[in-house]
Amino acid sequence: MAKMTDMTKGNPMKLIVRFTIPLFFGNVFQQLYNMADSAIVGQKLGVEALTSVGQSASITFLIIGFCMGTCAGFGIPISQRFGARDMSTMRKYVYNSLYLAAAIAVILTITCCSLTGQILRMINTPDVYMDNAYKYLFIIFAGLPCTVLYNIAASIARAVGDSKTPFVFLVISAVLNVGLDFLFIFGFNMGVEGAAIATVISQGVSGLMCLIKLLTKYPELRDKKKNYLHLNSKAIGVLIKMGVPMGLQASITAVGSILLQIAVNGLENVYIQAYTIAIKVKMLFIPMFDSLGTAMATYVGQNYGAGDFSRIKRGIRDAVIIAVSCAAVTMAVITFFGRYIIMVFVKAGEEGVGAVVDAAYQYIFIDVMFVAILALLFIFRYSIQGIGKSLTAMAAGFMEMAARVTMSLFVIPFVGWTAACFTDPLAWGGGMIYCTITFFILMHLKQKKHSTS
Repeated sequence: MAKMTDMTKGNPMKLIVRFTIPLFFGNVFQQLYNMADSAIVGQKLGVEALTSVGQSASITFLIIGFCMGTCAGFGIPISQRFGARDMSTMRKYVYNSLYLAAAIAVILTITCCSLTGQILRMINTPDVYMDNAYKYLFIIFAGLPCTVLYNIAASIARAVGDSKTPFVFLVISAVLNVGLDFLFIFGFNMGVEGAAIATVISQGVSGLMCLIKLLTKYPELRDKKKNYLHLNSKAIGVLIKMGVPMGLQASITAVGSILLQIAVNGLENVYIQAYTIAIKVKMLFIPMFDSLGTAMATYVGQNYGAGDFSRIKRGIRDAVIIAVSCAAVTMAVITFFGRYIIMVFVKAGEEGVGAVVDAAYQYIFIDVMFVAILALLFIFRYSIQGIGKSLTAMAAGFMEMAARVTMSLFVIPFVGWTAACFTDPLAWGGGMIYCTITFFILMHLKQKKHSTS
């Protein structure tokens, strides 16, 4: 029987670490099969094909980020009701979140597939990359139901304290994806389309297996009356209020990334290629901090539902200690091994590779020097979401977007690549300051209200 974890009891640091580790490895495996796509495309098809795939990165971040954020938001009311031991309402949230996720998947798939070409032209995709970028992005959009399926199942599991089940199925998915990459690209010579199809199939298998496990192994999600299976307008309202702002927050952040992509596309080709590779490498170290933030959303959500504010503060303190330690390790790894990691994505000896590697390393090195700021941003933003203030947390996305818009429109066109390298740290800094101050203000107000009620 799958195990639900009650995070309202026990040592906070141990609980957070135990919950974060499967999330981290799951996210790493997810990035590894994305990395496998990129490495195989780069080694087999060349930097130009890899850059074509990379042109879709900011767009997929916009759409898939919305799906992931919305599904994560649906998990917050579930975790709060689980912490409050209100199983009846929790079940209603679980099944209505599945219905909402299905509707979102259908709407986004139809819309995005219809607009793929217009989207790529909107970000000024160079003609040399357009054909492969279109093929790759269209297939990824067509597979959005698979992406949503996994994320909603994983969100529900994490809300009730189970981060291991999503991890297990992501490992299976990662192995499957690598195998399919070799089959489609090397065996069938399918090019970038093969990489996209492999990703979609892998996500679909992972999502379906996770959902089946979720619905068959958690007796707490079922009762004899089965009233929880019906559409419930009140539950849907709560889920939309929590989930949509979290989805929009990810999309708002992605808008800034899209503008950054547009600004970089206006630079020399070496920087366009370097940016594509740097984003791939960056996504290898972000999962640690994103996983810690996700753990805090569940931890804070459950303890907020239980009304234990002192325990929330203790958990925040422990999370900051974990984050700073991980940031130090990340800086050391990138400083000493960053160039070797970048070389995974390029063909040795290909013309101009040296300049591309130098530019990509500059971007990554500057990012990791400020990664502790990103870690704190994740902790406090997810914690704000955990107490049910997703609209408040969304404002951090606007601050990040504002920083990226300013740099993309007014600085990068005049200063160049170095300005692009400092764009992420500036965006993280603005969001972190806002979220940290806001969280402690909200905690003070919530605790005061709780003590007088």
